[in-house]
Amino acid sequence: MKTTTKLLTILMTAVLALSIAGCGSARTGRDRKSSMGNKIDIEELQKNSGNMLVITRNPQEAMTAEQYEMARFEITISYEGDITIPGNPVNQTSLKLKNEDYIKFYRFGIDNAEKSKFANYSEDVCDGDTYTFTFYDTDGNPHVIYDGYCYENKDLQDILHITGNYYLD
Repeated sequence: MKTTTKLLTILMTAVLALSIAGCGSARTGRDRKSSMGNKIDIEELQKNSGNMLVITRNPQEAMTAEQYEMARFEITISYEGDITIPGNPVNQTSLKLKNEDYIKFYRFGIDNAEKSKFANYSEDVCDGDTYTFTFYDTDGNPHVIYDGYCYENKDLQDILHITGNYYLD
C-alpha cells in the first residue's frame, strides 16, 4: 500500500510539472524585478532554525481515514536551507535547496504573509487535492498564506513546481 501511495504521489507530481510546463513558465517582468531588487542575505537567514514554509497536501476524494493519512503529506522547507518531502528514499529524506529556490520560497512567504493576497481566492473544484501554504517568519510565527484548491493560480503552481524538482526517483 505504501509503494502504491509513493508511486501515486510521484505520478501526480510529474503530471503537475508537465501541465505547468505546457502552460508556459516564462518569468514575468514582475518576477525578474523582484528577484533583482532587495538582495536577500541567504547566509544570515540560514542562521535561523525551524520551518520557513510548510506545504500540506490534503486529498479530497472519498477514502478511509487510513487511506487519507497515507495520501496526505507535508513538504517542509527549513530556514537552514533543507527541503523534506515524504516518499523520498529513507537515506535522502532531506535535500539541500539551490540558492535560487531558497530565495523564491522566502520571497513567496514574505510577499504574501501579511498581504492576504489569496484571502478572496478560490477555485470551483469538488475533488482532487487542496493545499495549505504556511509561512513561518523568523520568530516562528505561522502565517497561512492560502488553503484550498490551486490548480489555476500561477503563483501557487510555481511554488509547487519548484518542490517537484526535489522529488527523488
